[in-house]
Amino acid sequence: MSFYGVQEKPFSNQNTRVILAILIVFNLFVFLALLSKNHLGLLPDNLSTDLKIDFVNVGQGDCCVIRTPKGRTFVVDGGTNVSETDAKKAERELIYKYLTRINVNEVDGVVATHWHADDFTGLIPVLKRFKVNTVYETPIGFVNEFYKDFDEACKKNDIKRITVRAGNVLEWGDELFVQVLNPEDIYGSANHSEINNDSIVLLIRYGKVQVLLCADIQEDAEREILKYNEGIKSQIIKIPDHGADQSAYKPFFKIVGAADGIISVGANNKFKYPSDKSLELFEELGMKIYRTDRNGNIHLSIGGKDEKDYTISVDYNRLL
Repeated sequence: MSFYGVQEKPFSNQNTRVILAILIVFNLFVFLALLSKNHLGLLPDNLSTDLKIDFVNVGQGDCCVIRTPKGRTFVVDGGTNVSETDAKKAERELIYKYLTRINVNEVDGVVATHWHADDFTGLIPVLKRFKVNTVYETPIGFVNEFYKDFDEACKKNDIKRITVRAGNVLEWGDELFVQVLNPEDIYGSANHSEINNDSIVLLIRYGKVQVLLCADIQEDAEREILKYNEGIKSQIIKIPDHGADQSAYKPFFKIVGAADGIISVGANNKFKYPSDKSLELFEELGMKIYRTDRNGNIHLSIGGKDEKDYTISVDYNRLL
């Protein structure tokens, strides 16, 4: 190239060569980042355009793992805390091992919906083994040996605890809406039914799809929640109390109008859940039912672009 009669060789200038080398390295870095699964660590592995909810097969108990599109993880209940041997024998999951398997390293929030051993004790190993930022819990106190272990794990690991009740909106990310619908009135005794009715119920909306997580509420609480009227309409419902007949309040399920229901229940459980009454009601309402005793882990993925923009997959189909 000539410039005012001076002959120059391309890239002969030292500064030009340095700039060119920097540009080549930068472009190579960008190219590798686009190709890599987690963009060379710049973004978390679990970033997704969908909201993902796994209803985990913890036997006779409740547990679900929520992974938000922006990479946050929340665990609602954890089933019963049993040994690895007993879990393997029952062909069920231990939630702390499940979280490890799906590459969760940090839990943004844990929800203890109520203080029955079949639902919250499986959370204790999670509190001990993972970095947990916040625990959300029901306002009712119910002290037993398992609760004391839970309480000690929270204190030892300096975990923030928040008591929630109906009307609270949880800050789980600006891309989704999470509201507490129950409990409203605290019954205040250790009666089994009242503890169930003091369970935390969560309404989760992502885009145009809603999910209702009903914990172990029964008819009294279902009647209370009906005050939200059309606001509780949801495409997917986690069936309350493992499909017990005392939770099969028809007006509640009619208003919810869910197309798909998930029952978290143990195979051949002593309570004989789900009850025939409940299953008959769900069939009458045209609801498709998934069950952890028959399907293992149940995976819900929500795009939310319209009311039908979600998919449900299962680990297996098994006849009991």
